[in-house]
Amino acid sequence: MFKNKNAATILIISTILFSVKWILSFYFFKENLSNRIIFESVADGWYYYPYIKYLAFFEFNNSFDPFIDNLKIIPLPLGGIFVHSFFLKIFGYSAFIIIEFFAIFLFLLIFYKIFSYFFSENESILLALLLFSVPAIVAILNINNVPYINLLLDNFYTLRVPRPIISSLYLFTFLYLLVSMEKGEIFTNNKFIFFGIIFGFSLSSFYYFFVIEIIAFLFFLFYKFKFNFLKKVLENYKYFLLLTIFFIVSIAPFFFNLYFHEKDFTERLGVILLDYEKKKILLNHYLHGYLKIEFLLFFLISCLIVYFANIKKILNYKLINIFFILFLSCVFSPLFFILLSNKTAILYHFNNAIFVWGFLFSVICLIVIIKHFFKIELNIYTYRIFIILITFLYCLNTYLEKDNKFNNQFAKDKRIEFQKITKLIDDNLVVSEASIMTFNNKLMVWAVLNDVKYLSLINFVIAPKTDGMIENDLIKSFKFLNLNIYDFNNFLKNKKESWRYVNRNVATFFLYKYQANSLTTFNDSKNFDKEVAEHIFSSSPLYFQQIAIPNDEFVRLKKKFENTKLQNFSEPDVIALKKSMPVINNIIIKKQDYCKLHDGNIYILYVKKNPKIKCQL
Repeated sequence: MFKNKNAATILIISTILFSVKWILSFYFFKENLSNRIIFESVADGWYYYPYIKYLAFFEFNNSFDPFIDNLKIIPLPLGGIFVHSFFLKIFGYSAFIIIEFFAIFLFLLIFYKIFSYFFSENESILLALLLFSVPAIVAILNINNVPYINLLLDNFYTLRVPRPIISSLYLFTFLYLLVSMEKGEIFTNNKFIFFGIIFGFSLSSFYYFFVIEIIAFLFFLFYKFKFNFLKKVLENYKYFLLLTIFFIVSIAPFFFNLYFHEKDFTERLGVILLDYEKKKILLNHYLHGYLKIEFLLFFLISCLIVYFANIKKILNYKLINIFFILFLSCVFSPLFFILLSNKTAILYHFNNAIFVWGFLFSVICLIVIIKHFFKIELNIYTYRIFIILITFLYCLNTYLEKDNKFNNQFAKDKRIEFQKITKLIDDNLVVSEASIMTFNNKLMVWAVLNDVKYLSLINFVIAPKTDGMIENDLIKSFKFLNLNIYDFNNFLKNKKESWRYVNRNVATFFLYKYQANSLTTFNDSKNFDKEVAEHIFSSSPLYFQQIAIPNDEFVRLKKKFENTKLQNFSEPDVIALKKSMPVINNIIIKKQDYCKLHDGNIYILYVKKNPKIKCQL
């Protein structure tokens, strides 16, 4: 099933797909490694880099504040980051690059092995490569604006840390185990040990996949044994006991972490309690969606295809069955989760999974049906041409993305200036003893990666501070910068952006603490301005990424701003500000205390005066 020549082919393809991104990165930009991995991160994966470092060095409650210690620990998605943390400990920040290569190789290997049960070796390699390249093909064809298709760009498989680069590999491995059980022996020690580990790692990295996997596992057993399902489970109880033991072992560190974590932190991640009324709202929302004609039609056609394939025993119909089980599990997973859980967070991940696995099921059906009815058999040279073509399209898309970023003067300046100001900080201070004030998320993450000792401001992800502590940091920083209550209110005010209310400043420091939709608001408040209230209470209960602060909360924050004094505040050694900040023109930096080292198109950098620093501006 897996020969050395196939391993070599997959290795070569992986190397090409991996190399093009990093060769172009090193060609276009001259920067140090910590900056490079931040800017080369897929989407917002760089937010998780502090987590990875904390786990690597067992630093779970650093406050980055000289006046605060003994914090509770930070909750970590352990299953999604421990691989990065392990490699970081050994290889430093090169780990992020190395893991991308292995992730590409493992993706291709897993799907090769899945398809090799049903197709030839060359077909299996080609199909695995095709699936990996789906997001690139969507981008090349410029069809990402087609409804739902854009979900494939981010929610099937990309190299975003830690999801889906790691967490999705658990799901794909689970799929492989199901296929191996469908085509071979079901009850073996190794398979059930792997199931226990996969379930544990999935739960501690991306629990949505865990729910889908558990339901799919039960569906699969029922599919194999029908109404003898319970009898088979009891007869083979030792395998399920083995699964349970390895699940408990693999999930134990995560539950330990959760037990001692800071409660405010998880609330900033959007976790809310689910009472009876909220459950009813969510269930009604999903049932209403499932009863829409588009979904019913797709579901009905899918069921008919599966029925027809099984009745006629068409070639490779069992592969259709496995992918249908995954799709069916995605459909049922939000319903089961809502019914059984007393808490929830961002439920739309279930919606994305329904679409992605519905799409994959459709692709598999199309491939199997074409293969069965048209008896297509291509020679090895044709397969090689297709493999080269798809690889070329992936590399072309990577090149176009990098070229666009390099030719975008604003994006280019932002990256070049980021390198310049971080180098100035490195050159003029001992960063391990320095304190920095910045409102910029990337600079905060850079500071953590480069062992900066203190941060006057931290975003929602940096440290397990309470909300009250973050409010204090924000207010004291505003007062230190000579900003007033009007500036503070304007900084936090509710803003509508496209289809939702979201203020990026609020998101930076509190993320989903102030999520607002028809299901929930902060403290279940209804005290909003009329226009804001009309929008949020008519919005989908799944708009967890919509943010709006109630008016009574603004009153509380105003009083706190007025009553807070600049006590227990350490003046930062470095102040790094983006010129795009709305309050930038109102900020007053004491010239007798600070000198300006950089004043560019994007950033302004101030450093506290001392005899070793030569003020340049």
